Amino acid sequence: MTEGKAEKPEKGSAISLEEEIEKSVLEKTGRSNKTGRDGLYTVGGYSFQTYYEYKNALMDVKKIDVIRNGLDLSDPEVALRLYNMIRDGRVIFRSEIGEEFTRHVSDIVAERSADLLEDKAVVDEADSRAKWQRVLALIVLAAACIAFFIFAFSQIKDAITARNLSRIRNKTSDIKTGTTAKNISSDESKITDSTVIYNEDTKKKVLPEFDDLIKKNPETVGWLKIEGTDIDFPVVQKDNDNQYYLSHSFDGNEDKNGSIFMDSRCSITKPTLNTIIYGHNMKSGMMFGKLSAFLKKDYYEKNRTVEFNTLYEKRKYEIIAVCLSEVAHENDSSFRYYDFIQPGTQGEWDQFHKYVAEKNIYGADIDMTNQDQLLTLSTCNDYMKDGRLFILAKRVE
Repeated sequence: MTEGKAEKPEKGSAISLEEEIEKSVLEKTGRSNKTGRDGLYTVGGYSFQTYYEYKNALMDVKKIDVIRNGLDLSDPEVALRLYNMIRDGRVIFRSEIGEEFTRHVSDIVAERSADLLEDKAVVDEADSRAKWQRVLALIVLAAACIAFFIFAFSQIKDAITARNLSRIRNKTSDIKTGTTAKNISSDESKITDSTVIYNEDTKKKVLPEFDDLIKKNPETVGWLKIEGTDIDFPVVQKDNDNQYYLSHSFDGNEDKNGSIFMDSRCSITKPTLNTIIYGHNMKSGMMFGKLSAFLKKDYYEKNRTVEFNTLYEKRKYEIIAVCLSEVAHENDSSFRYYDFIQPGTQGEWDQFHKYVAEKNIYGADIDMTNQDQLLTLSTCNDYMKDGRLFILAKRVE
């Protein structure tokens, strides 16, 4: 007999369908499916008096397992979508276990909706959900509408940002595939001094492919491309300010995605031993959202090339460490990798080398010396509170 489907008795059979099911249950379990002693059937701490209730509970457990394995209920949109499917009868539970899970999903929707609204009154209402079911239903509905518009607006802004970056990328394709500074094409070699841009302070020639980028944003310092990822972006730098580009796009508009930017203490005209570049770890995958892929060893071993072309030269790096760290508290004397830019002593270098060896998820054997030019890519990571993921690379070209 297939679970959930009873075979029809043959015509003329004296045994009814109910009796046939009863007989089958008794043969397979040794128990009657009729009401029996308390706790005759148990699932996860719940007791059921009939076999039918017990089977319904098992089916609900299976559904819940599938939902938990397949959906990220911490995502407000996913939790709300599941809540609506349960409410509309597209996902059906038939036991106390299912009802409890439904209440759990409802709590998640209420909590996430309250977060989106950033309204303490809504949070208070969500906390007293059991007493104010009807009020909460209205709040959830309003929050769902607001969440939808917030999500839609966010998606539109992300699409605009991605389109703008794509347009910039297409216009500056030579930055990704262009020649090295020592191998300029014949056409480029014909550029006259009147068409070449110089850094006014250093009189260094700016590579011609950065001409348009500098006109769009004079704070452009280079272009970053990481093999095997979608990271293929211009890099900017704000003088004495590491906050501005956390919330502004390449064109200067406010944008939660921010930009890929170089630490204000670093320099492309007088390179420091370690150059640090920051970017947000966006769930959409934008900016440094794809760096977490390097936490998988197979991916790390296949994609270790980083290109960081500055305004003045082509640079190629090899990834040598993938590290998980955290932001140190203000009064904490712990080593801060994000402050290691130009060591003043051998002791500072040794301390950095030891720190990287301890934090590298692929072992303590780090192939670098204090003569290497290093590149650090830093982003957030939620493996712990104030967690950070940073990738260390050394220059090979």
